[in-house]
Amino acid sequence: MTKLPIALMALAGVAAAADAQSLTALSTFGVNGWRAVNAIQAGDSAGSNNGTNYSYLGTGNLERGLAYNRATGNLILVSRSTAGNGIRRLSGTTGDDLGRVDLGTGIISGGTFTTNKVGVSDDGEIYVSNLVTNAATTNFKIYKWGSETAVGGPSVWHNATLAIPTGTARYGDSFDVMGSGASARVVAGSNGTIGYTTFLAGVSSTVSSFSPTIGPSKFRLGLTFGATDGDVLGKVTSDDLFFSSYSGTTGTGLGSTLLTSAGESPMDYATIGGVGYLAALDVNNSRLYIYNMSNPLAPVSIFPSGFTTTTGTLAGNGNASGDVKWGAIDQLTQTATIYAMSTNQGIQAFTFTVPAPGAAALLGMAGLAAFRRRR
Repeated sequence: MTKLPIALMALAGVAAAADAQSLTALSTFGVNGWRAVNAIQAGDSAGSNNGTNYSYLGTGNLERGLAYNRATGNLILVSRSTAGNGIRRLSGTTGDDLGRVDLGTGIISGGTFTTNKVGVSDDGEIYVSNLVTNAATTNFKIYKWGSETAVGGPSVWHNATLAIPTGTARYGDSFDVMGSGASARVVAGSNGTIGYTTFLAGVSSTVSSFSPTIGPSKFRLGLTFGATDGDVLGKVTSDDLFFSSYSGTTGTGLGSTLLTSAGESPMDYATIGGVGYLAALDVNNSRLYIYNMSNPLAPVSIFPSGFTTTTGTLAGNGNASGDVKWGAIDQLTQTATIYAMSTNQGIQAFTFTVPAPGAAALLGMAGLAAFRRRR
């Protein structure tokens, strides 16, 4: 994929920064933009609750993976709930449970957690990973569904140990998908080792050699593709946001920068009106932050205090886990939906709006029109 020329990125960034963006609760989602833990909603599918509590969004550290399906407008939630059938389809508009994704029989197995993280390609194919505490000795698995309604369960898209250069690498805490069809690319971060592993057509390639040299675990808790599928951003709590690119197994460290809060780690990147934006979740208090990434090494915090949809601030989570995902993006009106799930704190939904650009922005966007990222 083609990267944006720096001059055009800068022009678009200046134009976007000239007006104030807004972030508001998605009023149709849950209650005031929040699907709370255990809360049953009137539109939930039959069998998704026990009469008292919703079965797939609780306080037992069982929900750590969330993704948005652009092909349907729905969310895919991964839950290890003892109620079973824990890969759920939720309405991206209301948060209602629409039913399960078919798991098949005897297909999903293995790992410390058999399912944990999820990503969806542009054409609606679903990828779900397990979690392993040592990917050098235990198979890291990725399952693939052709669609939300595929019958018979997933195919096993990747099922092998990984080439780990050093340490005991835990894989499955951070995960992203970009592209579609045979070109869909997956990336997964780890701890205890350097870099990350990319997957194409189910074949893994571990990026473990960086220049300049980087330390281990930079991509474990938060990870996202950037403007292209050759750019990867990563973060762990109490560390900087780290930028990289890669080719094959060789990575290039592009630099690092502080974000507002050390607790920010789950993240997702999107391009809106030709400008890159990073959404990041603070796992210490479940607040959402958004950054203008026109200059990746000097991100501009748009909402320095962060946001929650509810009154006050939600709690954090001790596992530093969860997901942030950009949802539907309207490039014409420059509005986008964002979903944030901090483990044990439910799911928040927001509408992000960039004001209509002025003449300078339109000039810049004319040059940017040819460049587009999947999000």
